[in-house]
Formats: sequence, structure tokens, C-alpha cells
Amino acid sequence: MDKTKELYDYLDSRLKIYLDELNQVENKLGKISDISSSIVVKKINGIKYYYEQWRNGDDIKCRSLGKVKPSAVYETEIEIQKKRELNEKVNELKFLIDSIIREKDELYKQLLKKSFADKFTFEVFWKNELSARVSANNSKVHVSRYILHPVRQIFSSDNISRNQLNEVLKLRCLEEGRVDIQSKLKAWGLNEYNPLEIVKKTHGVSFNDYIWIRFPGENITAEDVLVR
Repeated sequence: MDKTKELYDYLDSRLKIYLDELNQVENKLGKISDISSSIVVKKINGIKYYYEQWRNGDDIKCRSLGKVKPSAVYETEIEIQKKRELNEKVNELKFLIDSIIREKDELYKQLLKKSFADKFTFEVFWKNELSARVSANNSKVHVSRYILHPVRQIFSSDNISRNQLNEVLKLRCLEEGRVDIQSKLKAWGLNEYNPLEIVKKTHGVSFNDYIWIRFPGENITAEDVLVR
């Protein structure tokens, strides 16, 4: 399986787990109130009282918990701590979910880009005569050959693999081992030696013949690209 797709599927499975966990935590919070509060001590008429205090918009709200004495607010402390832990868990899960969604979006763009790269067509000409039309769909490549002349046709079969297509296109490119190949690639705006991307830049022209390649959307003829 493609590593990008494998990672995308893994993140998708983690996202479902985190979303389910977030739903469970929020349900627990809903049963005890998700408002963060704290316990404070107020002295009224010389007597100390416990109060639970929380913010409601711009206002500070509170409720009395009774006179200060050991363990008087034990249950409230436990509830406040539980709310604090659940709120922290909610924030953690939301952070993880947002991170995964962003990463999934980036991976989806990569997968979409790859899917376009795996499906393409181009035409091969001998001068201005159509020699072949190539249609690639993932690993399968179909070649419609309109000329069977050995000099004017670069394909020997109607159905070939992507590897075979790659080898044919290599013959229309500069040698990968040239000492200046990196500077050539840089001039074409390429980061790696990719025969398909190279012929998109050079049209696969050669000093040795009149064969050239046209990609969809190009309004060109042999006179525009041939070097002889």
C-alpha cells in the first residue's frame, strides 16, 4: 500500500477514536456541569465560610458551602477536581483532533496530487503526423499506435506497464548519469530525475529523429519544438 495512503488511513482511524472519546468525556461533563470553579474562604461577621466560585460571562458567581470545618467541602473538592480533569481531557482531545484534521488535509492534497499524476495522456508525433496516443491509469498504460514504422514509432506494444513506459521515456531524456544533470533539472524546475516530468519540459525531442511529445492543452506543432 502507498505509504501516504497508509498514514492517511491510520490518522482516519485515530480521528474516529478521539472523536468517540471526546463525545464520552463531554457526556460525563454534561452530567456534572462543565463550568470550572474553585473553592474560596470568606469571613463574614468574624465567621469563616466556604464558597464555590465561578465565572459567568463578566460576572463572578458563588454559592455557600457552609462554615469552615475539616472535610466540610470534601465532596465538592472531588467534584471540582473531576471537572478539572475532564476539562483538561476535552482540551487535549480537541488539540489532537484539530492536529489530525490538519495533517489529514495535507495528506489528502498529496493523495489527490498523486492520483492526478497516476492518470494522464499524451500524444507522440513524427513531425506533424500522429504516431501514438498514450493513456495511463495507475499501473496500466494503453498505447494507440497509428504508425507502425520502426523509425517513426517508439512503442512496440499496445499495452505496457508503467515501468516499461518509464524506460521508453528515458530514451527521450538526457542520461541520468550526466555530470551536469542536476543543473539541468534545476533549470527545468525539477527536484529529481523523473522521465515523465522531463519530457513535459523538453517534449522528448532529439537531434537523432523527428519524434516529439505533446501534452493536453499545448497549442504547438513540430515547427515549434523540433531542433532540426
